[in-house]
Order: sequence, then C-alpha cells, then structure tokens
Amino acid sequence: MAQPGAFQCMLLKAFELSRPYRDVVLLKEFQGHSLAEISSILGISIDRVSVRLKRAHRAIGSLGDSDPVEFK
Repeated sequence: MAQPGAFQCMLLKAFELSRPYRDVVLLKEFQGHSLAEISSILGISIDRVSVRLKRAHRAIGSLGDSDPVEFK
C-alpha cells in the first residue's frame, strides 16, 4: 500500500480532532471558506473561529497562517 501524501495526512489528522476544531479546519482548509463565512455557518464569533483554527493547526502540526492549504 502506498504511503499517504501531504493532503491525505492532513485530512487524516483533521478527522482525529474533536468536532469543534475539525469543523473549522474542514471548512477553512478543505472548502476554502473565509473566517466570516465559518462564523456564520457555525453560529460562533470570528474570534472563536480564529482561536479554534490556530489550536487545530497546532494540534495537527500545521503551524502558520490561516490561508487555505495548497497541495501540489
């Protein structure tokens, strides 16, 4: 079986997160929604979205800005 690539690894790690963090990561990094859109979708403040995204990035080892991840 082939080793998973970067995209598959991040997706697998995202699914290991608890739901509040997983939802934010999937909406931002995989669906490309803005923080404001995620805030509206989930019914939480933009600040809370930002905090969850930063914590999720830390948890999955993807530190950096919150721009959508591009896999090549």
